[in-house]
Amino acid sequence: MTPKFWLFIVLIGVLAPVYLLFGVATSKNVKEMSEKNKDEIEKSRAKHRYMVLGQSWGMGIGVIVGSIVSFLSTGRVSTGMCLGTGFGMFVGMMVGAMIDRKKEVELQSK
Repeated sequence: MTPKFWLFIVLIGVLAPVYLLFGVATSKNVKEMSEKNKDEIEKSRAKHRYMVLGQSWGMGIGVIVGSIVSFLSTGRVSTGMCLGTGFGMFVGMMVGAMIDRKKEVELQSK
């Protein structure tokens, strides 16, 4: 295994708990707020839900596809994994943003 691969695994291992901690801290703060503020925060959070989900799914799919393509073409995994991660996150975020925008337009038309 290459050093880039281990770096990628370590980054995922370090950043996953950070995301969980921010989620827990946010949920505790929301519980302490009034109902009016809670509704406003939930609307703001829901506004970008699919963009974040798309980015995370895109990253996972990009790593898998990039690794396979790079291994089949050059025999190394590291470059394809890095490029697949970047492109996958970008495409996933863009698709998620389009879905968010579509949902927002549907809500405004009701």
